[in-house]
Amino acid sequence: MNEDAAAELQALRERAYGPDADILRDPVAYDRLHELEEQLRTEQPSPDAPAAASTQDPESASAAAASSDDRASESGGRAAWSPLTRVPPLARAFWLVSVLAVATLAASVTWGLASIPVISEGSGARQIAALEPDPSTTAPSFGSTDTPPVGFQFAGYTLITAINSSDGVDSECLVVFRTEDVDDESGFPNGPTYYGCGAGAFPPTASVQIHAGSPAAALERFGDGAALQFVLEGDRVGVFVDSAPEDPVN
Repeated sequence: MNEDAAAELQALRERAYGPDADILRDPVAYDRLHELEEQLRTEQPSPDAPAAASTQDPESASAAAASSDDRASESGGRAAWSPLTRVPPLARAFWLVSVLAVATLAASVTWGLASIPVISEGSGARQIAALEPDPSTTAPSFGSTDTPPVGFQFAGYTLITAINSSDGVDSECLVVFRTEDVDDESGFPNGPTYYGCGAGAFPPTASVQIHAGSPAAALERFGDGAALQFVLEGDRVGVFVDSAPEDPVN
């Protein structure tokens, strides 16, 4: 090995084994260190080789060294080379600590997600109808009057869209009530109302329970104890029931 190669090897060893070892972050320098150390090993005579070996030509010496290395590897006399075997103990310790820290963080995130109670993603109710706007529906103005309401009809219920303004935010809402409760003079219902407003990606949704006081059409069609859910999407309303009959109701 010439003087330039020897100096380069010394500098690379400082980066690999010195107190400021950083060669593991430089793949090119790491490969060059391995190349120069391999070159140095092949140029040095084997400890148990006869003195005459020094008179061999370079090609013969390299071949003999390589053969000796192969035999040592096969016999188990030479441990498998690993990057960590050439890293100082302190650097290895920092590396192990960083690995443990990453593993601990990953475990804590996984535990945090696993500890959240699982809630059903949906009711699993079947959609039984998609309502179109009904021009004949009496539509009183709930909430903001700037946006005209849209009316729908289903099984004795009247559904009205409305805009609710709260804290400077306008939210679209869906109001449901019994059609028979609508007052002829005011247009507003004189009975229970059910409503729900949308937010972000969540659409306006209103749910009603079917019972003895429900519209006769709904009670006859779905039965006491069933529940209807109305979901506003665009200019249509999807109707879902939690105890749908075998055949969809149109």
